[in-house]
Amino acid sequence: MVLWTVPHFQPPAGTLVVVAAGRTSGTLPSSALLVRQKGGSWFSLGNVAAAVPAAPDQHQLIATSMAAGAYDAIRLGSDTNPVSITVTAGQVEPVLVGIDGGRVVPGAVYAGNDQVNLGLGELSGKFVPIHPFELVDQAGHAFTPAQIAGHNVAIAAFHTTCHESCPLYTALFLQLQKRIPAGVMLVEVTTDPADDTPHALSLYANNVGASWTLATGTSDQVASFWKQFGVELSSGDTHTSSLALVDSHGYVRLVYRGVPEVGHDVPPSVVNSLSATGLQEMASGGDGWGAPDVLQALLTIGAPQPAQQASGGKAPAFSLKSTDGGSVSSSSLTGHPLVINFWRSDCPPCQAEMPLLDRQVSSRPGVELVLINWGQSSEQASAFLAGLGVHRATLLDADLSVGRAYGVSALPTTIFVRADGTIDRRQVGQLDDQVLGAELSILSTQ
Repeated sequence: MVLWTVPHFQPPAGTLVVVAAGRTSGTLPSSALLVRQKGGSWFSLGNVAAAVPAAPDQHQLIATSMAAGAYDAIRLGSDTNPVSITVTAGQVEPVLVGIDGGRVVPGAVYAGNDQVNLGLGELSGKFVPIHPFELVDQAGHAFTPAQIAGHNVAIAAFHTTCHESCPLYTALFLQLQKRIPAGVMLVEVTTDPADDTPHALSLYANNVGASWTLATGTSDQVASFWKQFGVELSSGDTHTSSLALVDSHGYVRLVYRGVPEVGHDVPPSVVNSLSATGLQEMASGGDGWGAPDVLQALLTIGAPQPAQQASGGKAPAFSLKSTDGGSVSSSSLTGHPLVINFWRSDCPPCQAEMPLLDRQVSSRPGVELVLINWGQSSEQASAFLAGLGVHRATLLDADLSVGRAYGVSALPTTIFVRADGTIDRRQVGQLDDQVLGAELSILSTQ
């Protein structure tokens, strides 16, 4: 008699490598590391402990064979973070875990080579993280960074007693909620916490049909939240119209200012809340940006860099006052490649990229950096640049007309202009070393 041994089936496997890096160097205490199969069970990868270096340096926590397939979460100690991991047979799948104070930074888990590189850039300070906050939503539930972790988020300033631009932001969100991609959150945070209690926000949400988060808190909590965006507490029809886009790892990527263009797709409940000034703002088309622009930005902020947009065409002419007391016209810059950067001091990504722009463009003979502050005073602009150690003047687009001529709707925006005066590229969102270096090389050789 011949006996046949049935071989034990081994499913195809790849290698999962988990590394850690921090915003600053620190220590990760002994913690259990687990990964969850998509829609299924948790698998233990063992216990890990390490000295964690500041990014972009990293420390390998574990490398292990994993069955090929999809996994959707990492748990380190008591911290669970969603992340899309794909283990492919015979291949290595890297995962980066961001650590701060011995804990996982909410949302700072990255899988795949591109996302890991993005994560190292974010953790090392190339992007500005949204500040910690403690608020509550319209149901009275906690609203903190943990609630937005893993989501790209659009956050607008508003209050329920405003009858001008705030209802138009609500109209914009009503348009966005019909079309936003999976994983995107919409949030309106009040600037009037005295009136906008959770109950008041709940009534407002029911009245306008808002399915998104509306948040409030104490005066100190709300003021602290809006401080990094330069938004002051307000009530009645006084307000600072602002919309910030935050990526899924908690970093501020774009800031919109002014009044959105909402067209005629506005429900009666919103139209009826508008004052004569609000109706005029709606009819005028706002400041030329609306739902399509925000949707496109939301689709791109999860990428390693915000999308560059090909341009072409002649750069619009301008003449603007400068913080050095003179004025500059575009005609005086003819014949030189230009890097035109539109910025504000209350735009966190502008703050993060400004030293990079100053340093890299200064190292390229023949290329000129033209800084254009969008709508702030000479004193505000000068103090901001001095605080960053940037010793150059900026032009002042006081009425925003030059920015609008260049199609600026979100900050920062950088326009790369060839020596012949035609636009080569348009970058919406924060630059990094590689993108800026590549574009400067192109300008230098044309």
